[in-house]
Amino acid sequence: MALTIGQIAAVSYPEVVAENKKAANQWAESAFMRALEKLGGIDRRNLGEVIEAPLDYRRNPGAAFLATDLTPVSLAKTEVITAASYDIAQLSVPVVWSKMDDAKNPSENQKIAFVKALLDNGIQSHDDLVEEALFTTSTNGFLGMATIIPTSGQGTVGGIDASTETFWRNPADTYLADGSDIEAVLTDLWNSATKGTGGMAPKLLVSGDAANSLFESTQVSLKRFMGVSKADGGFESVAFKTAPYVFSQYGTDEIYGLNPKSFRLVVSKQYFRDKGETRETEDSNGFAFKIYSALQTITNNKSRLFVASEA
Repeated sequence: MALTIGQIAAVSYPEVVAENKKAANQWAESAFMRALEKLGGIDRRNLGEVIEAPLDYRRNPGAAFLATDLTPVSLAKTEVITAASYDIAQLSVPVVWSKMDDAKNPSENQKIAFVKALLDNGIQSHDDLVEEALFTTSTNGFLGMATIIPTSGQGTVGGIDASTETFWRNPADTYLADGSDIEAVLTDLWNSATKGTGGMAPKLLVSGDAANSLFESTQVSLKRFMGVSKADGGFESVAFKTAPYVFSQYGTDEIYGLNPKSFRLVVSKQYFRDKGETRETEDSNGFAFKIYSALQTITNNKSRLFVASEA
């Protein structure tokens, strides 16, 4: 007797996930997610009650040049470390089929093809939803870039209010709709986020198609491109300074400058694209399992990220 669809799904899922993790397929439909993965911006770790990001947020306030050899020095407790705290978001993709599907695919080969299609779609739906949510403010507790890197430069992220804690503000500016000042605006934002230290310069720019095309149109006389090895996306990527500039179908006119040391998608080691048990559905002749992830977008230094929006 041929295996059931549920039995084949159980043994096929690890293989399908492994196939999707290959360099040629991981985040197959998303240049943005592939570039972020390549740069180390996706952090798989064991999670706790919340995700904490320690911050070394200011210079030691007691540091000073001494006027004389007996000038008094401050012996107040050194307060230079704090932490941003993030709640964990959850994502679920249900995969459901009927007993009739099982009956219509009687052979094992038919079932394997059917299951692979279901699994591929489930994983791609999961990944597509993550990318879409990254360009929003917040989706049921999952933080998007519009919240973490707002056009106001302020906002409360990780429990820290940038309106009072100035170190937590991100550079933000606007560019003209005709793109005539877009390079100057991006350069100023880049310099503000870099703060003169090359090691913390943005490593990736991302926006929607229109903003990306507008920027590229201003580069005609000196086109700067990076090869496939830079973004590992199988495409030629426009570059700004040393960073690839990719676009997403879910992006907007906002152009985000990201550094994977300061901006990360944190996912659970145990529960990222996790396949649950197959169970018979109640009140119907069908079966279901769920693909589940625990994850969150975080920053440990909002001032190293920037956003440019159309005026």
